[in-house]
Amino acid sequence: MTHSSIDYGSSPAAEHARWRSLYLIAAVAAWISVAVIVVSMLAFFIWPPFPDDILTVIQQDKLAGLMGLDLLYLLGNAFGIPFFIVLYVTLKRVDEGWAVIALALAFIGLVSIIIARPILEVVTISDRLAVATTEAQRAISQASGEAMLSLFHGTAFNVHYVLGSASLLISSLLMLRSDLFSKSTAWVGIVTNVVVFGLYVPQIGVYLSLLSVVGYLIWYILVARRLLRLGREAA
Repeated sequence: MTHSSIDYGSSPAAEHARWRSLYLIAAVAAWISVAVIVVSMLAFFIWPPFPDDILTVIQQDKLAGLMGLDLLYLLGNAFGIPFFIVLYVTLKRVDEGWAVIALALAFIGLVSIIIARPILEVVTISDRLAVATTEAQRAISQASGEAMLSLFHGTAFNVHYVLGSASLLISSLLMLRSDLFSKSTAWVGIVTNVVVFGLYVPQIGVYLSLLSVVGYLIWYILVARRLLRLGREAA
């Protein structure tokens, strides 16, 4: 009994028609990510992230508190779910093994950022602090708040940061060998996801990380435009 070679499916046209809805959903998600990045850049100057008195800030201004707790960053990652899936779908023909690895790393990163951003828990602690009537109650709320806030830049966040960036770097490298994305799109993704690791460079790490935000903005726009075209062609 002989074994036939693996059949990856139908013609490119039929494959695109099969994934038309995903292309369009992911394109919308990418444009939303662009909007989130722009708003986040503005919010960074209006509401400084993670102020020392964040529990008090939440009591005085819920919106400022939520912005200070990185709510937009969490939402932006949530919209990344269809985006990561479509990267797998479009790049698996180049190298399905690496495409699967990129997808797995992306989802581990997404789960990690949920763990690293216990926003509702911090808001709940702030509400309890606001109604505390004794020093003991206030001390417990303060300690609980500090414990929650320690998660924001702890292990889970760094797992998210490293694995998420590694996933996008792998996808960008695969784009170099794909006929669905331009070489310029691939190189913007490669450079951006290398620069993002500059966060771990002493003294200048934060500035390199902020520089990568501009790269992501450009990259998401390029990919979103391409996905819209793929969706239209599939129709």
